[in-house]
Amino acid sequence: MTLTRFALFKVLYSHMPRYLFLSIFFISLIAFNSCNIEGSLPPENEVNIFATTEEIPELSIFREAVEISLLAEPLAELGPLTVFAPSNEAFENTFREFGVSNIRQIPPDALQGLLLYHIIIGRQLSKNLRSGSIQTFLPETSLELNVSGSSILINGEVSIIRRDIEAVNGMIHMVDAVIFPPSNTIMEALDSNGNTIMFQALIAAGLAELLSSEGPFTLFAPSNNAFERFLEDNLITGSELLESPELQDILRYHIVNGVLNSTGFNQGPVNSNLEISFYISEAVNGNLWLNGIAGFNSTNINADNGIIHVIDYVLTPPRENIVQFLSSSANNSEPEFRILIEAIQIAGLEDELSGDATDDLTLFAPTDAAFEGLFETLQVSGLNEIPVAELRNILLFHVHPNRLFSQGFREDEPLQTLVDDQEITVDIANMNVNDSGLIPEFLNTLTLNGVIHGIDTVMVPD
Repeated sequence: MTLTRFALFKVLYSHMPRYLFLSIFFISLIAFNSCNIEGSLPPENEVNIFATTEEIPELSIFREAVEISLLAEPLAELGPLTVFAPSNEAFENTFREFGVSNIRQIPPDALQGLLLYHIIIGRQLSKNLRSGSIQTFLPETSLELNVSGSSILINGEVSIIRRDIEAVNGMIHMVDAVIFPPSNTIMEALDSNGNTIMFQALIAAGLAELLSSEGPFTLFAPSNNAFERFLEDNLITGSELLESPELQDILRYHIVNGVLNSTGFNQGPVNSNLEISFYISEAVNGNLWLNGIAGFNSTNINADNGIIHVIDYVLTPPRENIVQFLSSSANNSEPEFRILIEAIQIAGLEDELSGDATDDLTLFAPTDAAFEGLFETLQVSGLNEIPVAELRNILLFHVHPNRLFSQGFREDEPLQTLVDDQEITVDIANMNVNDSGLIPEFLNTLTLNGVIHGIDTVMVPD
């Protein structure tokens, strides 16, 4: 099955309520515009279009499709009309593409929309057809004709195989394929906008069908450069990413069910298709960020089944809470927070820092080197020489009770800590919190229950 045709079928199916009323629209429009095309001849056949199909064995499936989609009466009583009727072989080829065995397995409303795309107003003899666009009865959708001598192509690929089958109320031309209207699904929009890596990744992850279905969806699509930076930062190749068992979850984390236009962006969590939230924050200059690491290249790229926003980095869903993340990082080849996790354990703060997505915390996390500096200042050899109550107070002074990314820092807004009546201040220009420097490579680490920012000095409350 080609992606485009599957997508079109889904889009037609998604608009069922509209097509239920198209027969009424169809009747009134024809009554208003009834006229014969200049130069056409009076029909020799005194039988209407629908009855004429009964006389042609090669159009038996088309006739059945017309009956199922409730278009038999309009094709019998109204006109003049011209119908490009797919042959039985054309329908059978489409059945194979859709994985169905007969016309009755296609929903009637989707079928009605598809057939309306095969009908134009007026009695159009083949000799009168000209190259260019011609409006169909599928609203706002045209056929593209390319006429060269005796050759007539429809939409660049469909040929008329039997011409000028006359009926009392119009004309039938038998065609060799079912004609599908143009579409612009999210997958097609990605492809046409040059987001080739995201396009390939969605196919590899088995998500192309989802984003070609009716939706609607909002896709936050990393640019090609975003993927290249992500690969370089994580020391993996493109092939390794496409083969990763984590790929589907990573990409689902970029999909939101429903349409989220940029005018609807608000600071805070956005629930993804993975059922794990990512977070929108706003910088001082008004720029919006996702999870503190991805900015926007472009927004509001419309598709038939949703909308796309292009971002400049790849998001990864958090899987660990603060304590779990620090514990895991303590086992890295170059650990930075080994002493911090030990301090949390000694101070009995594991439960407070081990919540889930319902919690919102910001931890300013001192590195091991920062703790070594504290030991020197206090003239102790390690954590065990610091009274537990004092250690607990020091650690709580590093926690702000809201999830705050670096873009949300403001010079004139001190941050409350978990120590009563104790605040910390941010110097954005110098990237400091109190007298401690924020470490760029350890900014905006998202966990399930909050955000971690690495700092180079342990802060001590008054």
